Amino acid sequence: MNLQPIQNIVAEQLSAFADEYRRQLQSSVTIINSINDYLTQRKGKMLRPLLTLLSAGAAHGSIADYKIQMAVALEMLHNSSLIHDDVVDESSLRRGMETVSHRWSNQIAVLAGDFYLAKVMHLLCLHASYEERDIVSRTAIEMSEGELLQQQASRNIDLSEENYMDTIYKKTASLMASCCEVGAWSSTPLSAAPSLREYGRLFGLAFQMRDDILDYSPETETGKPCGNDIKERKMTLPLIYFFHQTSSSIQQRLSALLKQPFIGDEEAAEVVDMVHRSSALEQTRQTIRKVVDQAIAQLHSLTPSPYRDGLHQLTALLIE
Repeated sequence: MNLQPIQNIVAEQLSAFADEYRRQLQSSVTIINSINDYLTQRKGKMLRPLLTLLSAGAAHGSIADYKIQMAVALEMLHNSSLIHDDVVDESSLRRGMETVSHRWSNQIAVLAGDFYLAKVMHLLCLHASYEERDIVSRTAIEMSEGELLQQQASRNIDLSEENYMDTIYKKTASLMASCCEVGAWSSTPLSAAPSLREYGRLFGLAFQMRDDILDYSPETETGKPCGNDIKERKMTLPLIYFFHQTSSSIQQRLSALLKQPFIGDEEAAEVVDMVHRSSALEQTRQTIRKVVDQAIAQLHSLTPSPYRDGLHQLTALLIE
C-alpha cells in the first residue's frame, strides 16, 4: 500500500503531527521515554492521522491548526489499544519488532498504555470541543467492547457474519470513523461530519477485511506470519465463509482445532491451504469491493478538492 502520493497532500501537517506527537509523549519518567523511543522505530502506515487531516481539509477546504492535536490524540488512543491488546493476546511481536509487554513486562506495558490514554484525555481537555470529546470518549468505549467481543468470539467457529462485522466495527472501524468525524467536525448546520464519519466506518470495515485476507498470504509479501490469526484463534471473514460452505466433517475438525490450547504451524498451514482451495477468499474480496464502493459514494457530496481526492485514492488502495 503506497501512501506517499496521498501523504504528500498533507505533508506539512503530517510533519507538524510527528513533531507534536513526540513532544506530547515526553515524560520525566525515564522508562516512558525509552518505550516512546522504541515504538517510534516501528513505522506504521499513519492511517489515522491521514484520515483525520484529509477529512479536515475535505470538509473545510483547509486544516485548522488544532486538528493536528486532535490527530495526535487519536493516534495515541490507537497505540494505547495496541499496547494493551498485545498483553491480552500474549503477543511477542508486532510488525517484526518485540512488543512492549515482551521487551519489558506485562505490568510495564499496561502502565505505558495507561499513560498514552491519560495523554489522550489531557489533549482533549486542552483542545477539543465538547462534541469532539464526546466522539473520542464513545470511541474508547466501543474499542474496549470490540476487544471483549473478539475474546468472546474466540473458538466460536459458528460466528455469524453480522457478529463479525459488529466486532470489527467496534475494534477497528469505530476509531477510523471518529478520525474522519473529528477532522470534519464543525458547529455549522451543514457540517460534512456525518458523511465523513460514515465514510470512515466503511473504510475501517474494508481495511480490516483486507487485513484478514493478508493472513492467507506469504510472510514475504506482508511481513506478517501466514496463518497467524488462525493460531490466535481469531474468527475472520475468510474462515467464516469457509466454515459455512465446507462439509460437516471439516466443520467438526475446525471446531476441535479451535478448542485446542495451542495451534501449531502445520495445523495453521493446513487450514490456510483449505481456505485457499475454496471460494472464501474471493467471497471476502467481493464483500470488500461492495463496502469500498459504499465508502466512495459518501465522498460524492463533498466539494471537489485534493483532500477529497486523497480520501478517494486511499480507499481505492484497499482493492488493489
